[in-house]
Amino acid sequence: MKFKIIYLIAAFVVTLAFTNCDTDVENLEIQKLYTYDEQYYQNLRDFKKSNHEISYAYYEAWSPVEGVEGTKYPSSWGERIMGLPDSIDIVNLWMGIPTANTHPLAYQDMKFCQEKKGTRFVMHADASHYRHKFTVDGVDYDMGGSSNIDDATMAAYAKWIVQQVLEPGLDGVDVDWEGWSGSNLTRLITELGKYFGPKGQDTDKLLIVDFFNSRPPTDIIPYCDYFVSQSYSNQTGGIYHPAGFPYENMIYCETFGVFYATGGKLLDYAQWEPASGHKGGCGVFYLGRNYYSTSGIPYNEFRKAIQIMNPAVY
Repeated sequence: MKFKIIYLIAAFVVTLAFTNCDTDVENLEIQKLYTYDEQYYQNLRDFKKSNHEISYAYYEAWSPVEGVEGTKYPSSWGERIMGLPDSIDIVNLWMGIPTANTHPLAYQDMKFCQEKKGTRFVMHADASHYRHKFTVDGVDYDMGGSSNIDDATMAAYAKWIVQQVLEPGLDGVDVDWEGWSGSNLTRLITELGKYFGPKGQDTDKLLIVDFFNSRPPTDIIPYCDYFVSQSYSNQTGGIYHPAGFPYENMIYCETFGVFYATGGKLLDYAQWEPASGHKGGCGVFYLGRNYYSTSGIPYNEFRKAIQIMNPAVY
């Protein structure tokens, strides 16, 4: 009898305890993000304005999968522009352009990085096929499948690119040259050079040309801030430098599209210097894949490359 009474009392107490438990779900903060004061951001902006070897990346993970419409609200910092290394200089938005309407979170991240961190974002423009369709000043243009682009259409294409850059407040454009003739590239860059780059109306807006293993026409050199060599070592074997181009304006890119586990020759590119002078910098294609570095440190190899080119001062 005593045992039964004790058992009943214990059961009652346990039941009472459960009925009085707080059933609200609480979010656990596993790790707090680092916070920085305004002096940190000022130092960061000053560094990026200084004369140094720059870091450059084609960054894709911020956007939805190619061909998928809509926006993206990722839970991983590896898919957030805010999660990129603070010291990155230029980001090529090669999977599209975030705007306040189309990709509000990515746009918000981009504006913060521009204003607080001094990171520059450029449009990825296409000079690698002839099927561009666009509208300028109410006129529809279609380049079709021909390489015979008249002057009016080329000028309109340049103006359309400028509009794509200015509307969301980007910092310039990178023209991807992998198919057009050299003469067509020269015509486009000459037109764009009226707006952006060293000879443009707005010299703060970058004009960049990237290419694979073909030598761009040297006529475009005075109009451009940088030239990006797609020196993907699995295809080129190493750094590809076109004859006649200034080393100090050259950025040599490795690819994480293949070497996302090791970074390929990225660190070699960061260490390499020409016989005289210095290179413009180095960078990567598919930076998003390096977030999941085998070291456990996000963007570890890319961060190392930045440190090699610009050692931290303590």
